[in-house]
Parts: sequence; structure tokens; C-alpha cells
Amino acid sequence: MFFRIRHTTSFQYDGPVYQSQNEVRMRPRDGTTQRCVEFELQIEPQSSVLEYQDYYGNFVHAFSIYKPHDSLAVTARSLVEQLPEPAQPMQRVSIEEFLLDDAIRCQAEYDFLNASRHVPFSAAMRKFFWLSRPEPDEDVFAYATRINESIRNQFEYEPGRTRVHSTADEILTVGGGVCQDFAHLAIGVMRLAGIPARYVSGYLAPPADARVETNGAQASHAWLEAQLPGLGWTGFDPTHGCRVDQRHIRLAYGRDYSDVPPLRGVYRSTSQKQIMSVALTVEPAPEPAPDLSRGPDSSRSQSQQ
Repeated sequence: MFFRIRHTTSFQYDGPVYQSQNEVRMRPRDGTTQRCVEFELQIEPQSSVLEYQDYYGNFVHAFSIYKPHDSLAVTARSLVEQLPEPAQPMQRVSIEEFLLDDAIRCQAEYDFLNASRHVPFSAAMRKFFWLSRPEPDEDVFAYATRINESIRNQFEYEPGRTRVHSTADEILTVGGGVCQDFAHLAIGVMRLAGIPARYVSGYLAPPADARVETNGAQASHAWLEAQLPGLGWTGFDPTHGCRVDQRHIRLAYGRDYSDVPPLRGVYRSTSQKQIMSVALTVEPAPEPAPDLSRGPDSSRSQSQQ
């Protein structure tokens, strides 16, 4: 299954901007169930681009613009192949058994077991966890599934009720939010239960049946991955109360949103106002013709400079 993605973020300023420095995390990751076949980044005004991978292995494209400009547009185009998840036998492990290795796990997965900027272990978070805490003999996978479904059933998907820099405490206060908030809340519960959990940014491809409405379709999306016994990192989408499937296209992962924003930057200006707009399309694509001059597992990465 192939998907073609076009993601454009544009800024308009009411005065000249200069010394604009930015980081882009829009190249899909490669993995056992996903392969980025093509990637191209276009920047206007044009700029040299530095490509590297961050601490978590996410692809980063950094660029700076020093020439005065009153607009900025960043467009990422990708072709991604989504592969079926390999069949894995279920392994029933109780929470009590799982936590026997807690000391080792706390060292190996420190970042994904502790509080972070958007996932504080606040009084509100601890209270919410206590109300949904696992029983000692509850299966770890079953508990993760229960929390994923429970959060979807308890909170409303309501754009505009939270902000991009909101913590998980805010969805607990207002009772609703967007996919970012759902993911942060589920991550907090998992971590307090002793289950490593990480934040995943990406896209949700539209369903095959176009008549079905899905929260987050044709917009940037977010979910979480929990490290489960026998399964490893396993994706859950609390916005929809489901497991991650081939429609979930992974861009990057980290402790929370602050590690993986699609575009982050700073600039100098006398401008008092900026207007941001985002346009995103995710469409099914036919399988590309094989390039006989390249290896079967190669991919292309291009940057306009």
C-alpha cells in the first residue's frame, strides 16, 4: 500500500523578517512496517539545507534565511510504502510479572518512563491514573488496550479547546482536546503504570470508504507507542480508541510533542503579526515502477537548495 503526501506550511508577516532559523521533521521514518520511497523538501525563499538525524533517529532538515522576506513556505512531498505488520504470537504477562524487571527498564527506557514537558506527573495526572490503575493480575496488553479505549470514551475531540503547547493537565481540566492531548494523556497513564510510552507524530491516511468521517483525516496526527512484552513498541491511537494500522504514517517519535514538531523556528523582525496556514493531502498512490539502476531497498531523498 502506497501513499503520496504533500504537506505545506506557510507564514505571512506584516513586516520584513530576517535571521530565520528553522528545523523540519517531515520525512517519514523507515521501519519494519514503513518505507519512505521518495522525499523532497522545497523552501521559499530558497535556502541551503542541512540534513541529520536527531537523538531518537528522526530525520531533521535545518535551514536558515538571512535575506529579508515577508513570507515563508515549506513544502514536503513524500511517497511512502506501508507494509503489513508481521504476525506475532500474543504473550500474556501480568502487570505484577512485568514490573519485576522495573529497575532495569527504568534505566534502559528512562526518557519514556518519566515525566516530560507535556506529560507532567501532576496531582491531576496521578489522580486520573489512580482511578484507572491496573490490577496486579491484569495483562499488560489488555491494560494498554483498556486505557486507549477509555480515554476515547471519556473525552471529546474538540479542536480549539487546547493549544499546541498545552500539557496533559489541560485535557483533564476542560474535558476535550485534539489528538496531541489524547496521546499525552495516554502516555502519562502508561508511564505511571510502569509501561514505557513514547509520542508519535505523523499522518492518518483517509479511509478506503470516503463516506466515513475520521477525526484527524487530512491533518497532522499523533498517537503513542507502548513497549509491551513479546510485542515491542506497539502503536495505539487514543483519539480513535484503536490500534495503529497501515493508515498511520509515522514521521517522528520522542518523549512528547516538544521533541517532534513538524516545523519549529525562530526569527528576528520588527513584524508584530504572523499568519500561519497549513495544507495537507494524503492520497493512495499506485506502486511505482521499479528503477532497475537502483537496489530494491533504496530510497531517494532530495532537498531544494
